[in-house]
Amino acid sequence: MAVTLAGSDIWAQRRRRVSELRARQGFARQLLDFYGALLGVQETAFQEAATALPAADDVAAYVAEVVVSRVVDVSLFAGPDRLRSELIHRLETERPVGMIERWIAGDEQPIVDRYLARAALGPVLEALDTKARARCGGPRDARHCPECGGPPQLSYFERSPDDLATGPRRLLCARCGATWGYPRMTCAGCGEEESAKLPVFSEHGTASGERGSVVRGLPGGAAGGPEHAVFPHMRIEACESCRRYILSIDLATERAAVLLVDEMAAIPLDLYARERGFSKVIPNLMGF
Repeated sequence: MAVTLAGSDIWAQRRRRVSELRARQGFARQLLDFYGALLGVQETAFQEAATALPAADDVAAYVAEVVVSRVVDVSLFAGPDRLRSELIHRLETERPVGMIERWIAGDEQPIVDRYLARAALGPVLEALDTKARARCGGPRDARHCPECGGPPQLSYFERSPDDLATGPRRLLCARCGATWGYPRMTCAGCGEEESAKLPVFSEHGTASGERGSVVRGLPGGAAGGPEHAVFPHMRIEACESCRRYILSIDLATERAAVLLVDEMAAIPLDLYARERGFSKVIPNLMGF
């Protein structure tokens, strides 16, 4: 069963986590500042959509009319130079509603188109019921969101009532924010189940890192133990069969974690996986 994470306080949680991580992860500060500015626009879009309740067939037009201009404004004001220039160029040649419709359909898109569509549509889909998400294209199988057919952005382990046990594994949808259960030690990209083909990379000092697949060279160092690890609650789950990977978050290890924010700020883990020839199941909103 899919579960939507968005609720009355999710936006406050995301802002709080942005503030926490930018204070201690300087390498991600510019990205987090941009995302923090974008959150205000997305929260307003979420609240307005929850009130307006646009019909499922009208969601793309609604987002293009109501949300896109605000996302463009904050992106031009706070976004990186390359995004600003590419966004201006694309908006001169492409209508935003077309970008949104292609993201809804699950079509391939240029990175900047996908960014604009995701940033504007995401909070609206989070706010609406299953009818709007059901209009989206994509498979409804174990590796895709049962609500909208979108790909998984990340994997996570829920908190368990038993302190000695790890909670069940779930995936979070890159398109609508719903989550669903998924088997452990199974590739989220292709379904591979053979453990020898599923390397896990974690920092030295963490439980996964002690088993030998150690991420080295992260900013700040991690040789002193888990309390000094940059990402003690995160790991790379890779697959030798499809050469893809996904980042995984253990909510029991870091109870303050907020899934989308922590995954977005884990730039060194993404770079580590890329250097080893793996590609992400889908880049996050910021393109990592």
